[in-house]
Amino acid sequence: MLITLLGFITGTLIGLTGTGGGVILTPLLLIFTPYPAVVVIGTDLVNGAFTKLLGVIEHRRFGQVHWRLAGLLIAGSVPGTLAGILFVGFLKAHLAAGQLDHVLKTVLALTLFSVSLFLPFVRNGQVRLGKASLELRSKADIAKLVVVGAVVGFLVALTSIGSGSLLMVFLLLLIPLPLASLVGTDIMFGLATMAVAGSLHFSMGHFDSGLFLRLVAGALPGVMLGSRLTRLIPERYFSWVFTVLYFSLGTRLLMAG
Repeated sequence: MLITLLGFITGTLIGLTGTGGGVILTPLLLIFTPYPAVVVIGTDLVNGAFTKLLGVIEHRRFGQVHWRLAGLLIAGSVPGTLAGILFVGFLKAHLAAGQLDHVLKTVLALTLFSVSLFLPFVRNGQVRLGKASLELRSKADIAKLVVVGAVVGFLVALTSIGSGSLLMVFLLLLIPLPLASLVGTDIMFGLATMAVAGSLHFSMGHFDSGLFLRLVAGALPGVMLGSRLTRLIPERYFSWVFTVLYFSLGTRLLMAG
């Protein structure tokens, strides 16, 4: 029941803000369940792919997916994700199981700390934007987005964090679109990234079917609810709440490790 409830809460957050899966669900599963870190990460990635697929469908209904922006980010995320998976394989070959768990938890905790420091200052939650338009003509702008996608893809593959939290920080800093459009595009990116990373983790045996079924039972109705609330709740109300949450979860992970 607890796992299904966590799935519902994080599914709602994914639909509403683009954030919720790796940055919240993975740490909580690592803290409250006995599964190894690689199994939690792999199962969460597969669950995230299913959840974000429904999120994309819901956001597309409202015209909140910028397809070209998502395509550039995905173009970078595919090689970045593959590099992250290869790095996980390298760690498994050179570290004992306990050491690998410790490394993954430490990386995840440090990433949470980084997000918690940046989030309150991103736009200060008070940016006023015009129409949801974006022109990507400069080669430098295009290359920058591909690099951002690669970095985030690597982090997603390594720790299951990134597609919702880190990418939203980059998008809010770089892209002059309303929050609703950024959330929809972020979920589209997360779908592609998690589908690749999740399938690779699944092939490596980092998956538990019982955990997955309990997660997806809560996550799917949650993402439907969150997607419908996107336009109703202003961005500024979430920044400090998420900052406290990210910092607290990072601290818990370091203490548990």
